[in-house]
Amino acid sequence: MPRIRNAKLLAKRIDLQYFTHPHGFRRARFVLSIALPLLAGAWLLGERAIGNTKVYTSGPISAAHAVLGKQCAVCHVRQADFRAHVPDTACLKCHDAPVHNAKQTSTPSCSSCHLEHQGQIKLAATANAGCTQCHNNLQTTDGKTDLISHIGGFDRDHPQFAVLRQNGKDPGTLKLNHFVHLQPTLRGPAGAVQMQCDDCHRFAVTQNWPYSVATVQPATQQPVIVTPALNQQRKRREVEVGANAYGIPIRYVNQCAACHLLQFDTLITEPAPHDKPEIVRAFIRQKLTDYVAANPNVVTMPIDAGLPGNDIEPRRNILRPEEPARVITPTRVTPQEWVDQRTATAERLLWSKNCRLCHAVTEGEEGALPTKVTAIIPTRWMPRAEFDHQPHRMVTCTACHSSIPQSRLTSDVNLAGIELCRDCHAEGGLKAGNAEGRCFECHSYHDWRKEKLTKGSFDVLQVRGKGPAAPPITAPTSGTQ
Repeated sequence: MPRIRNAKLLAKRIDLQYFTHPHGFRRARFVLSIALPLLAGAWLLGERAIGNTKVYTSGPISAAHAVLGKQCAVCHVRQADFRAHVPDTACLKCHDAPVHNAKQTSTPSCSSCHLEHQGQIKLAATANAGCTQCHNNLQTTDGKTDLISHIGGFDRDHPQFAVLRQNGKDPGTLKLNHFVHLQPTLRGPAGAVQMQCDDCHRFAVTQNWPYSVATVQPATQQPVIVTPALNQQRKRREVEVGANAYGIPIRYVNQCAACHLLQFDTLITEPAPHDKPEIVRAFIRQKLTDYVAANPNVVTMPIDAGLPGNDIEPRRNILRPEEPARVITPTRVTPQEWVDQRTATAERLLWSKNCRLCHAVTEGEEGALPTKVTAIIPTRWMPRAEFDHQPHRMVTCTACHSSIPQSRLTSDVNLAGIELCRDCHAEGGLKAGNAEGRCFECHSYHDWRKEKLTKGSFDVLQVRGKGPAAPPITAPTSGTQ
């Protein structure tokens, strides 16, 4: 008789109480379910006992705050909930950050832009969203602004640089012809020279001029440097303008004196100082007074002897050589008269030739000193942004300033446009990643010129989490966050 097999009979063969019977696998699972939580709790308690709080963090903190890696309570203050963001008062313990703009309608929290526990990053490398949340539709408390109201990013909605957008001109008053200075036949102190851009636009004066043999007297008068606008914000807390960013300012003694010597008299080897007209006059008179004292016979020679176009030898008319030579008859004058007249001649040479070559000189009445020789030289062309030449040293100067070799006027603005910058700096598309294109690269939220210093309250052991807990710190009331 065949064996009958159906579901009912099969179900009777299953032991429905199997889970109550001892089994090695079930016993091990039970032990692990109890032991592992106990071990985890013991480990956490042990880490707490030795002062290691890294197990509670969501990731490593930034390089700037790495020293506080074991002191969570410095930022995560007890008054805040465990899951809450770090309050601004915690940041203000060490950073009394200045405001962005007095007319801003809202102030974001510190942690909304500076995200910690993201690894060894720079906290200043903020996302564009922190900027565009306001600048994409800029509003002010008084409804007025001189800024572009809609900026969504550098590579799409950013306007052309202001000096180019407004068809501005160089405000400098110093006469400069780049085209002439870059000619291969330019005459230097030791012969023809081929100047390079960095002969004048230097980032440090560490070596002598490559083609000059001139020795100049240090100048006391310096050009009037056009400083950044009062509303200029800087992204670097440590410097406003570093030499590596904008280069050393243009100075006569550093960039010009090697070729443009202020020689005023062939009898005096030392050039005149590049200084105020009254100081130049005093220098000339003193040098000529010393010379006539050492050479008393000079008073018997013509006053203009030895000066350009003058001598004491017989001279012939080159247009009518048949005429007899003109003989200059020496006349004796007193030493004081000689100094006075020679000084006047030297000054006319300086004011009308040497100084006027670079300066817009306005001469006064006969015998009077020039009334205007000031040289105004701008140092920054984008007062609302920062630019650093140092990271761009791999390209030639004319790669960005392409109009320089043809520039003949001081008023020329030889600044690269935003299109050229976008060729490398972009946030998206095929060029993304070539170079940083986010807002923080050129702009800053905080005006660090107005930062208020805070006093430290930790010792080294407390900072490193090896000593007693740090005392509670009261955040400054002058903070803006």
